[in-house]
Amino acid sequence: MDREANIDSIRVLEDEIKEHERATAKLKRARNSLLNISKLPPEVLGNIFRSNVTLRGDFGGLEKGSHNFLLVCHHWSEVASRTPELWSFWGNAPEDWARWYRRSETAPLDFVLGGYGYLERHFDAPLREVLKDRATRDTIRRIHLTAAGTELVKSILDTLTPDYDELRSNSIESLVLLNQSKAPVDFSNFFAHYRFPKLERITVYNCSISSWDHLTSRTSALTTLELDFTHPSPTPSPTPTVSQLLSILSSNPALRKICLLKRAVPDGDDDEESSSRAQLHHLEELRLEGDLRHVFNILHQLDHPGNIDLSLTLHDCDNAGASKIIGPYLLDHIGRRDRVQN
Repeated sequence: MDREANIDSIRVLEDEIKEHERATAKLKRARNSLLNISKLPPEVLGNIFRSNVTLRGDFGGLEKGSHNFLLVCHHWSEVASRTPELWSFWGNAPEDWARWYRRSETAPLDFVLGGYGYLERHFDAPLREVLKDRATRDTIRRIHLTAAGTELVKSILDTLTPDYDELRSNSIESLVLLNQSKAPVDFSNFFAHYRFPKLERITVYNCSISSWDHLTSRTSALTTLELDFTHPSPTPSPTPTVSQLLSILSSNPALRKICLLKRAVPDGDDDEESSSRAQLHHLEELRLEGDLRHVFNILHQLDHPGNIDLSLTLHDCDNAGASKIIGPYLLDHIGRRDRVQN
């Protein structure tokens, strides 16, 4: 009997403790509501919180304690939960994704993998389903992936390319694929399935695509194109031909920056030249690195009459050779620019 009485007494005390805790929480919220910080409009507080968790640069990660504002008070936690933009960046590791993806329902997602040595098992089934859902609902804004191995990146790209027809990519603005391994990552299937009406940036390092014609037919808003292929590909050349490259440039007239490094410069012969130049009136920065004859072949077919910060990197060529090839191009460029300005 004493034992049963003790249990009943304990339950009564526990109920009283819970009631006191609820009363204390209510008093704390009333106190916090009188503080100046609580009188800020929710959208202002949301902007302050967002500065802690926004993607910085291409692969900026979440610093330790980035979400500590959730622990300050009930009001701050409520504001954060009602600010979708706070959850557009889950961090740049699979461990971070698993922790934060449940909070982001409607915010445009900045999907980032920014480290090395991650194992594919961290990219588990729930995350795969979330990304498939994101691809279907067209709520992915940036895809920035870098890794030392190809399996995880390939797995992510495969997940973002569902094998059904409900594909939407109208929100994707930036695609950065940096492959640190010697085996190229093939992203052909990804480009074959999508169109990218808002895609402004493509940065690709040591990747391959079966048909560069996809870039011509599926993009038209590029402002930045950066291709860098250091290692030879075991498959046919991962680089576009001269005619394919010119087609890509011509279909993206808003290009401001073009960067073709090493094997990304097509090695086509002069008979591949197009009769018309690629009209790039907004071009501000141009960087070409490769065989000088092939570099000139590309330069000769670009028409950019406005002011330009021209940056050329030339290898294995003496000053006389550079002057002989680049000199006539610069004179031609200056003459065309002067005619436009006059």
